[in-house]
Amino acid sequence: MLASIKKTYQEFPKAFWNVILGMFIDNIGGSLLFPFLTLYVTQKFGVSLIDIGWIQVVSTMVNVVGTSIGGALADRYGRKTIALIGLFGSALITLPLGLTNRWELFILFRLLTSFMGNFAGPAFNALMADLLPSAKRSQGYAILRIIGNLSAAIGPFLAGFLVGRSFLPLFIVDVVLSVATGIFLLFKMPETKPEEASHASQQSLKETFGGYGAVLRDRLFVTLVFLIVLTMMVYMNYNTTLSVYLNRMHGISARQFGYLLTLNAVMVVVLQFSVSRLTAKYKLAHMMFLGTLLYAVGFGMIGLGSTFSFFVLAIVIVTVGEMISAPLYQSMAAEFAPIDMRGRYMAFLNISYSFSAAFGPLIAGYGLESSHPQWVWFAGGLLCLIAAIGFLGTKMKTMQPEASPAPKNAGSL
Repeated sequence: MLASIKKTYQEFPKAFWNVILGMFIDNIGGSLLFPFLTLYVTQKFGVSLIDIGWIQVVSTMVNVVGTSIGGALADRYGRKTIALIGLFGSALITLPLGLTNRWELFILFRLLTSFMGNFAGPAFNALMADLLPSAKRSQGYAILRIIGNLSAAIGPFLAGFLVGRSFLPLFIVDVVLSVATGIFLLFKMPETKPEEASHASQQSLKETFGGYGAVLRDRLFVTLVFLIVLTMMVYMNYNTTLSVYLNRMHGISARQFGYLLTLNAVMVVVLQFSVSRLTAKYKLAHMMFLGTLLYAVGFGMIGLGSTFSFFVLAIVIVTVGEMISAPLYQSMAAEFAPIDMRGRYMAFLNISYSFSAAFGPLIAGYGLESSHPQWVWFAGGLLCLIAAIGFLGTKMKTMQPEASPAPKNAGSL
């Protein structure tokens, strides 16, 4: 096993592992705080879940703006610069978020942290694409998903030791970890903006943001993102409406639902890299079809099930589909993007996630309040099936096995 880990480590550049380590530390801080944020808000400010829901809608709009601006500026000023601005900016705003006693200021700071976090997202994604050759990108994004799941397991566990009479220690630790990550990446993360993209720095800001028009004119890429939106609108209900449906309709307790979430996370941590290494051998369109088809089967099964063991099987199928599909989305965007527009392509993809997160659970919510809530999952399975057929019918660019040129300064770390 140690030999396998060493071999995997050697297959990726040192700069990649530096970034992975930094993001892992920062993600621990985020997963330590944000799962408890709704509880904190309801206890401190006495607001309703409806108020929190509306903040989520507005936050989604802010996410889109932050992602769009960050993606454009990452192409113009460089990935490292924008990523660090977002990282430090989010950290500095998090502390007053935990200190303010005014609801209006809390909303303002919450939206600002959301903006800065999404501002940095496309830069990090583009940086990963710059660091890795085409054939390694899906595996690289798979590793990113693994550390995300690990941090999601570690963060709430640590929070249990920190939360006492006050939630303030969670905010402080999150800030400390983010600042520490920023300092580490300042010295260990290269600026990967390729030489071919140098002319982007000479564009005016209007021309830089106008580059999104070129993204929208890439009809095949926009079609693929639309298919991803259909898929993710269904998937986003996994962490939102699914728990309510299982409890209301079949008496599945919160503890049992927690077991389903844990099963998903453990499968991703243990199997994700092996699955991505296997899928890299096949055509991108075929793998996205297979992963989305498994989504269709798994989510459709939820509407048919009535026992906990049946839902375990459904989640296993969904998770396998997730492990196949999810890392390929960023790889697909990197393959379609011209080198000087990777930030904007990644931003466009990230915006699709925000759209799905906002409207998928909202639409499902209306269905779950109807007299036939199981049809939400049948409809979700049908949407995923349509998306799967769409992926199979598109002519995606094939990931090339040859190594791409090393980014500037990447070898000096």
